[in-house]
Amino acid sequence: MLELAADAQTVWDTITDYDTLASFMPGIHSCRVIERRTPTNGVEHLLVEQHGEFRFMLFTQAMTLRLNIEHLLHRVAEARAVSFDLGLFRGRAIDVFEGRYELISPRRSGSGPQTQLRYSAVIGLHLPPPPAVGSIAVRQNLAAQLHAIAKEVARRGGRLESG
Repeated sequence: MLELAADAQTVWDTITDYDTLASFMPGIHSCRVIERRTPTNGVEHLLVEQHGEFRFMLFTQAMTLRLNIEHLLHRVAEARAVSFDLGLFRGRAIDVFEGRYELISPRRSGSGPQTQLRYSAVIGLHLPPPPAVGSIAVRQNLAAQLHAIAKEVARRGGRLESG
């Protein structure tokens, strides 16, 4: 969970800005919306493709990911991988990837608006032994990406982030 010193709209605009995601998200070189369907019942459906790399220590592997994403009422973004190619492990690295961003009602503090961003994921790895190394690598990459989101939200909100 991230506590962000920004209004909910700034946070939402940051996590759903697929066209500029590569400019601030580590490990993503390009991101594009392939398909966007008109929202029905408050749910917008997208097909998004990302190209980038997966890093762990000295290991770097090219990655291509296609995601079905649902935006629910400018509050929840849920993604499910429909394909995940990780270089040498093409089609075999990940059995399942589901990620969910959820904005928790913003609060006002003495220094301005505060929005909580909750991220959860279900990731089924299918990497060669030792499996714990894969889990550590995924966690490190996700932590770096969440830090990048916090930094970008601070930049867009006109606030500098310390640390």
